[in-house]
Parts: sequence; C-alpha cells; structure tokens
Amino acid sequence: MLVDAHVHIGSSFWGNFTPEFLLDIIGDNVGICSNLAGIDSYTQKDEYAANMEMITASKKYRQIKPLYVCQPERSLDTNILKYMLREYADFIGLKFHPEFTKLPANSEKYDKYLKVAQDFKKPCLFHSGHIKSKFSSPDLIYEKAKQFPDVPVILGHLSTGIEYSKDAALEIMLESIEQNTATLYADVSWVEPDYVIKMVEKLQNTLKGDYSSRIMWASDAPVGESNQKKDLYNKTLNLFKVKILEHFHDENLLKSLLCNNARNLFGI
Repeated sequence: MLVDAHVHIGSSFWGNFTPEFLLDIIGDNVGICSNLAGIDSYTQKDEYAANMEMITASKKYRQIKPLYVCQPERSLDTNILKYMLREYADFIGLKFHPEFTKLPANSEKYDKYLKVAQDFKKPCLFHSGHIKSKFSSPDLIYEKAKQFPDVPVILGHLSTGIEYSKDAALEIMLESIEQNTATLYADVSWVEPDYVIKMVEKLQNTLKGDYSSRIMWASDAPVGESNQKKDLYNKTLNLFKVKILEHFHDENLLKSLLCNNARNLFGI
C-alpha cells in the first residue's frame, strides 16, 4: 500500500474535484484528504458542511482518509470540531491553510483548535509557504507548534519557493528535533526528489539519531496541472522511487517514505 499524505477533493479556485476524479488519479493508493471547499475563501463552505462532505466521501471510498478542515479565521469556538471528532472516528487529523485564509499561522485563533487536536491526539497539517510569507511561513508554524509540543504538526510541502526557503524550513525541523521544542513532520509535495534526498540525509543524521520517519511522500493532487492526469502523477511517483533507491539502495527506507511513516503518524 502507498499513502499519499496530501490530497484533496472539493470545489474551489483550483478546480472542481470529485472523489471519483481524485481516485482516478491516485489509483489504489490511500489518500490523506481535505476538502478545498472549506479552505478557499471565495467558495468557502462552513466547517460543518465542508467536513460532512469529507465524511460522505470517506464512507463511500475507504481509500480516502479525511482531515477535518479548520476555519479559525471564522469560528468563535470549536464546538463543531469536538462534536465531529466524537461522532466520526474517520477523521485522522486536522487541516489548516494559513496562506489562503490570510490568518498568520502564529495567531492565537489557532490555539482552540490545537488544544482539541492535543486532547483527541490528532496530527495537524499546515500549508507551509515561503519562508518570508506573513501568513504561512514555516517560522510562524513553528512558533505555534512550540506552544503545543505534543501535537504532531506537518509542514505541508516543507516550504514553497526556491531552495533557500526549503533550507530554512529544514533547519527549523532539525532544531525542533535536537532541542525538543516541537513535533514537526513534513510532506514532500512539490519538493524535488533531489531535495528529498537532502532532507533524508539531514534527518538521518540529527544529534539525536535517525529522524527520517518525519518525512512523508505526497503529491497535493489534484492541485496543479501535473496532478490532474494519472500518467503524469505516476511519472512523478516513479521518478521519486527511482531517485531514492539509486541514492540510498534501501527498500525499507523507500517503503517508509511512501507508506509507513504516514501510516504510523495517522494510525491508518
């Protein structure tokens, strides 16, 4: 089994993606999935409606593992979230998109959600943007993650932008591990395989040992033209496999990146 740690369904700025459209792309793989309709502020559905759509999709298609889309910029409380997590064990984590919702990731408005994540033992996936972003910088996400060190926080995409931005995010991950300040993971959607190799090498050799278990393969499908066609999706996936095996010659490492790290984190 392969786990894609960052996929989507839903209607949004990026397109209108049904569960069937997603599954046609990812095939038999498992997708850790959020609803774009609860993220895009232009077409945004309220939390309850957006997340009920996720439950409906996940009940119909067991490959779809739902993340609860959070709207801290709009919500006054977390009553809906707590109700949904109690009612539907299907939710395996929470999803935040500081960049699109224009709420800086270090805002105190996230606290009520992260407290629930802590209580329910759910990982939190943040869109992690450019290091200079005033909304989704890895620095801002790290600042918030340090306030909830027991909550696994995933830097989605590690960081967007060119290499120095990713370098900064990687250094944040290393610091969080070596100084025990937060529990940070990263998915590698939109991260080139050569840079993933750099990530693995760095995290294999922290001052505390091998932490490459903090890295998960992901695509961000169907966001992005190359993620909307099955053949291009598979081309990206196969290139990742080839690059990792050619460099490390380690089938177990590849299996961990493609599957086991995400399964262990999300309990799937």
